[in-house]
Amino acid sequence: MAIKKHEEIRLNVKPIFLTLYHEYVFEGPCRFGEGIQLEKEFDLHMAAEKFKGWYAQLQAAMPENVVNLLEPVKVERDENFLTKDEMIDKLAEGSEEVDLYFIGYASRPYDLALEFAQRVGKPCAITQACCASAITSAEFLARGLEFYSFEDWEDATEYMTVLRARKVMKDSKILAATRMTSTVSVSAPDSIIDPEKITERFGTRIRYVSAHELLDQISYDDPMENYCTPGRKGLNLTAEDEKIIDKETDELIAGAEECEMTREMVKKSVEANYGIQKFLDAYECNCFTAPCPDLCATRRLNQKQFTMCLNHSLNNEQGIPSACEYDLGAVVSKLMLQAIGRRPSYMGNCFTSPVRHGVRAQLPKALFFTPEHVDQKMEELGDIPNVVLTFHSVPNRRWESFDEDLRPYAIRSFARSGFGATLRYKFEEDAGQTITMCRVDPNVEKLFVAKGKIITSMGYDQTNCSMGVFFQVKDSKDFFKKQAAIGNHMPLIYGDFEEQVIELGELLGLEIVQA
Repeated sequence: MAIKKHEEIRLNVKPIFLTLYHEYVFEGPCRFGEGIQLEKEFDLHMAAEKFKGWYAQLQAAMPENVVNLLEPVKVERDENFLTKDEMIDKLAEGSEEVDLYFIGYASRPYDLALEFAQRVGKPCAITQACCASAITSAEFLARGLEFYSFEDWEDATEYMTVLRARKVMKDSKILAATRMTSTVSVSAPDSIIDPEKITERFGTRIRYVSAHELLDQISYDDPMENYCTPGRKGLNLTAEDEKIIDKETDELIAGAEECEMTREMVKKSVEANYGIQKFLDAYECNCFTAPCPDLCATRRLNQKQFTMCLNHSLNNEQGIPSACEYDLGAVVSKLMLQAIGRRPSYMGNCFTSPVRHGVRAQLPKALFFTPEHVDQKMEELGDIPNVVLTFHSVPNRRWESFDEDLRPYAIRSFARSGFGATLRYKFEEDAGQTITMCRVDPNVEKLFVAKGKIITSMGYDQTNCSMGVFFQVKDSKDFFKKQAAIGNHMPLIYGDFEEQVIELGELLGLEIVQA
C-alpha cells in the first residue's frame, strides 16, 4: 500500500537574490565611495560575495527534514530601476511548485521584489538585513501579501516547521466512515459542526465511506458478493493479505510483555487495521475516523469481534492521524500536533481531578473503571494539585518519533468477553515528561492549547476504554473552564511544542485559548 505519509512532505523553499548595480561612475545621496568602489565590476563582485554568504546562511538554516531547498535564482538590475518582464519571468519560473520564496538583496531593488510577489501570489520571507527587512515586510503586508520577517536565522529555522505543518494540513485527506450522518457522531456532538469549514480553514479534505461497506469488506468473502455492494468488486482481504496479517499478528504478540488474548482475537483486530488501510490507500487518504458508539449499536463489531482501538494506535504510530468516535475535531487536532511534533499523538476523554479542602474529587466508579482501581489511583495521587486525566485505550508504542524503537507494552481485550485488541502502556515510566495538547472548537474558530507533565497511568491492567494518563497542568480550574467551551477529547503529544502549535493556530486564523 502506498498511503501518502505526512513525514514525506517538505516545504519547498526557493531562494531569490536581487542585485542593483551601477553602470556609471558617480557619487550621490544613495551612492558613495571612491576609485574602484564606484565601478560596475566592483558592484557585481560585492553582490556575488554577498550572495555567497547569504546563501550559505540560508542553507544552514533550512533543516533537510522540513525544507526542500530549491535552486536559487538571481536577477540583476541597473540604476535606471527598470523592471522588465524577462526579470519577472526568470524569477517566476517553476513557481507552481514553490511554497515559500526567501529573498536576499545586494543594494535596494525592493520594488522588483514587490512586483514579483504580486505576480506569483506566493508567500515570501526575509531575515533581518539592515533596513531591507523592515522595508520589504511593510511594503508587502500593507498590500495584503503574505510575508514573514525573521529577526535572525534561528527564528527562520523554527518557523519553517510551522509553515510545513500548514502544508501538511493542506495536503491531507480524512477518510470518514459514516453510519447515521456525515457530520456528527452520537457520542461526539462536540466535534466540528460543519465539516466544510475544515476544508475552508485548513485545506484538509474529507472523503466519506459507508461504515457498513467498510465492515463488509473487512473479510475474506468473495469481493463480488458483499451485502451492501452486491455485484461490485470490493476491497476485501485476500489470501496474500492474510500472509502479511499473520506476520503482523505474530510480531505484535511476540513484542508484548503481556498478552491476555488469544491469537485468533488479536488477529481480528489486525485484520481490521489492514482492511482500513486498504481503504485509505484506495481513497488516497492519510487520516481516519469512524463512529465507535454508532457502530457498536449495530452489533456488527460484536459480530466481527474487533474494535477500532488497535487500528487507531497502529495508524498513529505510522503517521496516520486516527481518531475515535468520528471526532473530526480530534482528527484535525491530532494532525496539527503530528505535523508540528513529527511524532505519534494520543487522545481520550479528558477531565480534571480537583482537590478541594484536602479531598480529591472521585473518578467515576462505573462503566470505565472498577471501584478498586479508582481507590488505588486516588491514594496514589494523594494531594497533588492541578491534575488532569485523559483516557482512551489507544496509546502508542512510540512517542518521540515515528521510527524509534518500540517501548514496552501489553495487549489486553477491550471487551471482557475477550475481543477487541488494545495496547496498554505504563505512562508512569515517563513521569515528568512534558506533553503538549490542543483541540479545535466545534465552529473551527478557536484552538485550545495547553502543556502538562505526566504523573502516572490509569487502566494498564484493565479492559475497555480505561487506559489513560494523569498529568499536571498549571491551573486545573482554568484548564477546565476553557476546555468546557472547546470539547471533550484532548489530543496530546510528548514534548514541549506549545509555542509552535500556537503559531500554527495563528497562521491558520484561529483564536488561541491557552490554559
